[in-house]
Amino acid sequence: MAGIHVLHRHPFTPFDETPPAEALSFSAMPIPEQILPQVIGDNFRHRLGTFPVEIANWLPRDAESEITIQLKKKLLSTRRTEVVGLQPGGEDVAQEAAMLVSQWAGVELSGTGIDALAEASLLVADDLAVLQPVKSQDGVEQLLLNAAVVCCPSRWLLAEKMGQNMLEVHAPVAKYAEHVGHAVDTYFQRLTVEKPVWRSNWIIQDHPALFQPQIPPAQLVKTPDELWIRMERQTLRRLPTTNGILFTIRGYQQPLPEYLSRSKKIAQDIRTMLERLPDDVAQYKSVLKYRPNILNWINQFC
Repeated sequence: MAGIHVLHRHPFTPFDETPPAEALSFSAMPIPEQILPQVIGDNFRHRLGTFPVEIANWLPRDAESEITIQLKKKLLSTRRTEVVGLQPGGEDVAQEAAMLVSQWAGVELSGTGIDALAEASLLVADDLAVLQPVKSQDGVEQLLLNAAVVCCPSRWLLAEKMGQNMLEVHAPVAKYAEHVGHAVDTYFQRLTVEKPVWRSNWIIQDHPALFQPQIPPAQLVKTPDELWIRMERQTLRRLPTTNGILFTIRGYQQPLPEYLSRSKKIAQDIRTMLERLPDDVAQYKSVLKYRPNILNWINQFC
């Protein structure tokens, strides 16, 4: 039944579908070293944590790029209304973002507007979300999510985010507003065409599906060794003509035991970050109920 989590271990099968037989042999690639989370400071705090990105390395390909693109192709064919969003007036920023991606990939597009953005999304493994500057009735300009092709949502519904500003988009994120809400808005205002940036985040989940817009009503697994760590590499690029911002999101999933086995430092960092997470943030990251068992279990990797 659509909307119900089907237990499986294949990130490239939607959360509510059964994987094909060949998925039984799937082995996740290690999440790229560059984006692994680091312990910063002595207490938990949301951080924007951006770094410059070379245009040549903007949306790099790797061992899972093609299978991610195949997932996107399937979703665009069979579940388009769930993965494509467009607000009135968003066609121009969608078109410009699509052209930016296609030019970078060296491929010409046949479509226009949101169709072009969907077409461009199949040139890369990353999801494409476009923020458009829009003035309110009182003359205040805000960046609103007005065009998007998001095939790998991490337990959020694209339709609910469309037309929102960044503070509204991140309203479910505990402590976002007080930690970085104003800083994000200020940072976006200063972002220039010539200097794109990247950042990353992490979450621990009890289901590996990259296409996972729904939050399960209850815990899905019983032991920590069944959990997965999910990370996203995100980039931000200013659009020169419309002055919008293209926000790209690339999701990775790796079984938690495999991830922790990579090195003692990696395991120690995750243990420290889990210990520091306030309960409301741990709840948002889907890990609150699992945390006591994880912290008992993780020491074998440290």
